[in-house]
Amino acid sequence: MRISYNWLQKHIEKPLPKPEELREKIIFHAFEVESVEEIKGDTVMDIKVLPDRAHDCLSHYGIALEVAGLYG
Repeated sequence: MRISYNWLQKHIEKPLPKPEELREKIIFHAFEVESVEEIKGDTVMDIKVLPDRAHDCLSHYGIALEVAGLYG
């Protein structure tokens, strides 16, 4: 699932860390980040959501909730 860093920031009140730090936090606490690429001034992460987490994280909103939970 491809997710935009800028989109995430719009849906999370607290400032997110830099994309590389966010990538590492996601990898160590939630999901595998298969790739990170820069597209038109935005960072897009390709996040691999495992089947056992599809019910709550296989959507952009679900990923935003997961990231918000990682940062309190």
